[in-house]
Amino acid sequence: MSSMIDRIRQRRQVHRQNRAIDRAMQSAMTPSMRDEIAIFAQRRQPF
Repeated sequence: MSSMIDRIRQRRQVHRQNRAIDRAMQSAMTPSMRDEIAIFAQRRQPF
């Protein structure tokens, strides 16, 4: 049971992070800022 709950929590965390990255990309003022955000997003640790 706890593994199912852990998977749900993990999935919610991943979705939350993806939404935060999307918001950051939308609010980035310059293409170079978007490039930096993309690099950080690619380098984040997978769950």
